Amino acid sequence: MTKTRPVFKPAVDPEFPWRLTLRNFTWQAYPYRTSIAGWNALLSRARAGDPEAEWSVAAYYEDGCKDRKGKILVRRSVRKSIAWLRRAAKHGSVSAQNNLGVALGSGTLTAKDIPAAVAWLRSASDGGDAAAALNLAITYRENKNLKMAVKWFRRAADSGDDEALIQLGIHYYWGKGVRKDAAAAVRFFRKATKGKNLSGCGRDDAFFCLGLAYFEGKGVKQSIRTAAKLLRRANVDDDNPAASKLLSQLGN
Repeated sequence: MTKTRPVFKPAVDPEFPWRLTLRNFTWQAYPYRTSIAGWNALLSRARAGDPEAEWSVAAYYEDGCKDRKGKILVRRSVRKSIAWLRRAAKHGSVSAQNNLGVALGSGTLTAKDIPAAVAWLRSASDGGDAAAALNLAITYRENKNLKMAVKWFRRAADSGDDEALIQLGIHYYWGKGVRKDAAAAVRFFRKATKGKNLSGCGRDDAFFCLGLAYFEGKGVKQSIRTAAKLLRRANVDDDNPAASKLLSQLGN
């Protein structure tokens, strides 16, 4: 009797593999706390042209702010937030330039303007903002310029951004914007699992991608045992949907 090999459903969409790193985070309204005197002092510095104060005011208007007793001091206003963000960016705040670039690139807080988004993110990156290169890569990718996305993910990774290593590995593993090279992807994933500048979710994603490579035998010698071990590590908090999906199939 011929033994039938199990059929596994893809745990990752091969057309948009980077979606495996997306998470649904709970947004908290009014996270900031200060006093009336503190808010007035901050607003005074911002009106005087202090770029960092302007950036903080923009953040307060975006998310809202309460006093120590929970009374609302600053009501949320997207319009005012963007206005202060633009002021801060023009006055040289690289953090504001990064945030403004993200807002313009995504179109979530204001009208989408890709050329302006790219310009502000490049300025932020040149100014030393650690997240700007990664955000620029994501902006290029979301607008289907995969080659430029790879270029900026590589630049971000070279500057020490371990989250960028995962994204770079994804592009190499699936051949998006660059020639497919599973062995190079595995090196990126393995390096990311050991990275010091990585979020918990990012580390889980790195372990998942490495586990997937062992499962599929791409870039490494296939080992279901090693794959399962890495996938369990990726899903250690039971919050990695892709790892959970593949582990479920392995279990069956």
